[in-house]
Amino acid sequence: MAERFYCGEARGKVIVREGAERRPLDPRFDLHKHSSIGFAWGGSDSSAGSTQQLALALLADALRNDERASRVHRDFNSRVIPLFPKRWTITRSRILAYVDRIEAEHSKMPSDLKRYSSSQSPMATAINI
Repeated sequence: MAERFYCGEARGKVIVREGAERRPLDPRFDLHKHSSIGFAWGGSDSSAGSTQQLALALLADALRNDERASRVHRDFNSRVIPLFPKRWTITRSRILAYVDRIEAEHSKMPSDLKRYSSSQSPMATAINI
């Protein structure tokens, strides 16, 4: 099976490449509509909603599990999306590694802190990958 690549191009366009196939990344507005304009990353013009939409879409596509993607996308948004430059490429396997790390840290977190991590608590955003 070929590795899947996610490529962020100028003006919020994200292309998914797997083998010879190329397609635009589905923003997954059906799961949650954080932004009406789509995706953004890596700059002062990036709105919080647009970066969260990107995180959700990347995770839903890479994980193929909408519930899991919805559960971790806020942490992924605060910890991974800010690392993206203007143009970027990330592999599905790298996304899965980040998710595994986030979920492992959540399982070690005291239960009273877990409920706040998905709402962007300072504790959750202070733990960096």
